[in-house]
Amino acid sequence: SKLGETSHLRALRLFDREWRVGASWEQLGIPMLISHELSAVVGLEQMETLFANHRFLRLFDLELVFNQGPGADLPESVGGLVHLRYLNLRGTEFNELPGSLGNLECMEILDLRVRYSLQVPNVLWKMKRLRYLYLPREFSVSGSEKLQLHSLRNLETLKNFCPSSCEVDDLDKLLNLRKLEISSCARVGVEQVLEVGKITFKRLRCTSFSISGEFSESNMEQLSGYRHPCDLILRGRIEKLPVDKHFPDRIRK
Repeated sequence: SKLGETSHLRALRLFDREWRVGASWEQLGIPMLISHELSAVVGLEQMETLFANHRFLRLFDLELVFNQGPGADLPESVGGLVHLRYLNLRGTEFNELPGSLGNLECMEILDLRVRYSLQVPNVLWKMKRLRYLYLPREFSVSGSEKLQLHSLRNLETLKNFCPSSCEVDDLDKLLNLRKLEISSCARVGVEQVLEVGKITFKRLRCTSFSISGEFSESNMEQLSGYRHPCDLILRGRIEKLPVDKHFPDRIRK
């Protein structure tokens, strides 16, 4: 098969006929296979074979490709790709990730923004080289009450952080964090915004919040205490149109 003859590959990106590749990984000197023909036939069984025969993969991109309906789980054998640095599952329909994901300690970029809700194992803290982490908009944590991220000291971008599913105190340990986006599906309230505001970030350039609900005048006054640069979206009924002093001092938009 075509995949059987490509065990030397370091990068594999699958896409459909409607999708175009933006970045050229060939320029980085990484042997790579790009194929819309393969994407049409890659199911769970074929993926198991792919993982077994391509142990040296460093980049695996499935964005918008694996759409076999919700309920499919990413195979456990993905944990054998110990050299993997980039994994993109954005727009796929996986339901659950395996605990073996914690074996991927070389991971630097991880995109888990699947189409539906995702069950995530509490192993991401093992990926200590991780620099960019894109969590699903909706997810639950298996094996623990909250997702632990305390050891990700190299993390620069964290998107879809959910205060109700993640340890907020872990943010204090992310020493290189520059961009933080709070999930809009996390039922974030003013209290969660202020909780994040208490943390001292040394390199943070921007935070982003989307808050839904009813906002009283006192709620709006509380927001003035948020001290980090932020983008703020308010959705819902506002009791009284806020004045400038009620917004965070470092609000960007």
